[in-house]
Amino acid sequence: MGGEDPRIVLEWLRAATTGGVHRVERGGTRFAPWSEVLGDVERVVAHLRERGIAPRARVGVRGDNSYEWLVLDLALLELGAVPVAIPVPDFKGRTNSEVARTYGLVAVFAAKAARSADDGPAVAPLERLLELPGFTPDADPPAPLGKRLPENDREVFTLAFSSGTAGRVKCLLLAWRGVEALVEAQGAAYPMTPEDRVLIALPLSTFQQRYLCYLAIRNACGIVLTTASRFLAALEQGRPTILLGPPNFYEFAHSRYEKLPPHERAALDRAVEPADSLPREEALRLRREVFRSFHDSYGGRARLMLVGSAPVRPEMLEFFARAGFELYQIYGMTEIGYLTWNLPGANRIGSVGRENQPGSVEIAPDGEVLVTHDVHLCVGYEGEGPEDVEPVFRGPRTIATGDLGEFVDGHLFLKGRKKNVVITSGGEKLQIEDLEFDIAKAGGVNRVALYPAPDGDGYAAAVWYDGDREAARDAVRPRIGLVSSRLGAGRRISRIALLPGELTPESPLLNRNLKVNRDAVRVATSAALEPLDA
Repeated sequence: MGGEDPRIVLEWLRAATTGGVHRVERGGTRFAPWSEVLGDVERVVAHLRERGIAPRARVGVRGDNSYEWLVLDLALLELGAVPVAIPVPDFKGRTNSEVARTYGLVAVFAAKAARSADDGPAVAPLERLLELPGFTPDADPPAPLGKRLPENDREVFTLAFSSGTAGRVKCLLLAWRGVEALVEAQGAAYPMTPEDRVLIALPLSTFQQRYLCYLAIRNACGIVLTTASRFLAALEQGRPTILLGPPNFYEFAHSRYEKLPPHERAALDRAVEPADSLPREEALRLRREVFRSFHDSYGGRARLMLVGSAPVRPEMLEFFARAGFELYQIYGMTEIGYLTWNLPGANRIGSVGRENQPGSVEIAPDGEVLVTHDVHLCVGYEGEGPEDVEPVFRGPRTIATGDLGEFVDGHLFLKGRKKNVVITSGGEKLQIEDLEFDIAKAGGVNRVALYPAPDGDGYAAAVWYDGDREAARDAVRPRIGLVSSRLGAGRRISRIALLPGELTPESPLLNRNLKVNRDAVRVATSAALEPLDA
């Protein structure tokens, strides 16, 4: 078994004699060894089969992270059914019957918040999965409304959805072969032990998180299962050893360091200076001891941290290296998996590392990163027109990422998204993320998001800050002035919205990968805009 058959995950599960699920929930932490998970999965498999769930049947899973979500996913894989991971925030307001009609679902397991009085017998309560609730699958489900493009005969094992930064979600058709290849490659690149615990905090509807569960099962180690809203509690109570997530997972520690009084920062930095002349392991021990309180904020056991999904500030990477954290920048996307990664002993700060598969990544004449190999995760989109599919799928083996990049000494450096390029009045091409980072360096500023001003006069800036409002305005004004001077006439930043605090993981202005959704920011903050010099 293997190759195109995801049921191999259950073979891994049966072989796992160590590890399990550490559930960090409102009431505390509970542990279920993989043997217990297997027992629950097998009971659910028998129930689903008895209720009429057949191989290739599409079954929706709709709810926040939970033990039941994971068990159902594994059970559907064992049955040969197709889990359809419905993202909770992106589908808000859409009924289960509407979702079922759109994607050809025979049944939907929905959490309480996603159910309504209009639900029919094909909708089952996800939170009661282990009670084996009654439901009646649709015996004659509708064909999916969307067409599959590009057309091919690859067998699809699950449907996932993009994060929706373009203002709408895309339905991705995933094949197992690429997933299994990536599991084996990552296990070799970053060896895991039975004592390891992988943090699962982003939504399971984000395929990366389900992949991490499969990776943990394959390596017979544990997972810490929680939600983004309980992220800090999960670090303290679950004590993960391996984290993979967006910059938000790490920025809070860097922000804490930056907010220390200057003399305290200087004392910490002086204390680790001897590490520069020590062997690697001794240097790490010294750095960790000096920055012990920062390590404790991650539970005290984190030994491997991977960051991706969004631009990363070099100064944050440098701080984590100085503090003795093993933080490595990687690069991937749901369509492909991980393209490149930095490794222990081969880490180039500022780059996203070397190719996972040597020779698979190339730079197009316009600077776009292209990936060519035989084991992409995504084999097509459902419901997208040729105008959206053809720019991504450049042939049977090549996918275009939409990112700009260049290789330097074998390491890939990203230069931003093609769609986020800002062309100055002088013709220079700038990345909007770089401009946001430059402004956010102002004292007291947590985050900046730029978007076209509603009146068409250049750009507007949404600025989240701590402390005094006028102090934040005074701090940010000169930086905005410098950025505006680079943009040139007709493109300057003319309006600003000052917003106290920071964007939390639950914010609707962040997508499921905790990236800023600029369209949502524009809608939410336009009314708060005021002239920069008011």
